Amino acid sequence: MSVMLDLIGSVVIAGFVILMGLRLNETISGSADASMAGLNVQQSMAAIVGDIESDFRKIGYGLPDPRMSIGIADTNHVKFYADIYKTGTIDSVEWFTGPALTTLPNPNIRVLFRRFNGEDPLGAAGLGVTQFYLRYFNAKGDTIHPLDVSRYSQIWTIEISLRVESPYKVQDAVNPDNSQFAAAYWRQTRLSSRNIKRHG
Repeated sequence: MSVMLDLIGSVVIAGFVILMGLRLNETISGSADASMAGLNVQQSMAAIVGDIESDFRKIGYGLPDPRMSIGIADTNHVKFYADIYKTGTIDSVEWFTGPALTTLPNPNIRVLFRRFNGEDPLGAAGLGVTQFYLRYFNAKGDTIHPLDVSRYSQIWTIEISLRVESPYKVQDAVNPDNSQFAAAYWRQTRLSSRNIKRHG
């Protein structure tokens, strides 16, 4: 009888050990997935920000009258003019977001497009952009309303807000029972180009 009780006790303890091992493995795997998703989000953010800053800092470069640098200034769509690649010709560049993608588990992801000289826009859907928001200011720091086309020539600086999220939910490192989208947020307050400041 004693041997039978020992055997049953051993099986129960072994079962608990196996369950603990499976739970630990699941937690480690979830943490690794969360870390990888966080890294991917950070890398995507860095790539997008690099492209945006490169373009935006050239606004108005090569234009005889920098006041004509901005063609569209909406909250999620901007068009500007500059000699982007220093070829001696004036280029047009647009940045804008498309509608939310419905094919991914994250319903907030949309494509951030870049259109160069009116060509077909190039987008980066896989990068996970969920927010691209722009605000415009004059030399005094006053906000310029996006619909006020008559004041586009007064735009001095642009504030850019960008949020990138993972397409799939990942395990929360603090609370393993909770899952959410990995996210990164970036805001460039008052990004300006030396070229558009010439119209002071």
